Amino acid sequence: MTLYEMKQFLSSGKTIFDLPLKVSYYARVSTEKEEQINSLENQVSFFEDYIKKNANWTYIRGYVDEGISGTTSLKRENFMKMIEDRKK
Repeated sequence: MTLYEMKQFLSSGKTIFDLPLKVSYYARVSTEKEEQINSLENQVSFFEDYIKKNANWTYIRGYVDEGISGTTSLKRENFMKMIEDRKK
């Protein structure tokens, strides 16, 4: 679906939830402390369930960075991989 087709689709009253999309997610925590690890597991579980519940979406495995500071994206290996994969 082109950007133009998507714009037309959405302007017809449909929502992003009605679009047949391939959907992934990015999850990150900035420390490796136990409570942060639980937070990361919760993020992953939430997004996987959310994506899989939409019949119009195709689930694509997510990208996760653990214990990585958010100050620069260049240090976030899986974030950069996600960007590169989407460019392809």
